[in-house]
Amino acid sequence: MRFNDPRRLGPRITLDGLCGVVTHKDLVPAAMVDLSSMGLRVERPFDPASASRTVQLEIELPGVDEIVWASGHVTFAQLSPMGGRHADGQPRLWCRAGIQIDAAAGRDLRMLREYVIETRRARLSAVERPVLDISLAA
Repeated sequence: MRFNDPRRLGPRITLDGLCGVVTHKDLVPAAMVDLSSMGLRVERPFDPASASRTVQLEIELPGVDEIVWASGHVTFAQLSPMGGRHADGQPRLWCRAGIQIDAAAGRDLRMLREYVIETRRARLSAVERPVLDISLAA
């Protein structure tokens, strides 16, 4: 888990989850890497045909049977080569994108904020409390 950057206004958690990104009416799955109450970082193969600065998000919260629908905009995107080429000869690229959440239902925003805070709190308390192994081996 990374510690907060002083520029950040809220806590951020590292996780391994799924997120659906809707651009130009196509739902494309992406790996959700970081999550905060105000945004997230996703990774997926880059498709220039569906690239857009404004996206709709279908965020699946790990361990919770809820899906958060939100809209947001891409604040940064980093492309790196994956190796190989597409059928049209263009190189295959991997995209890491930071997305700021612009709008969602109030209930979903509260649930997202509580999920991030409680997950972070649980992880910090697990790190701070060492587990002692007391065995009765003679």
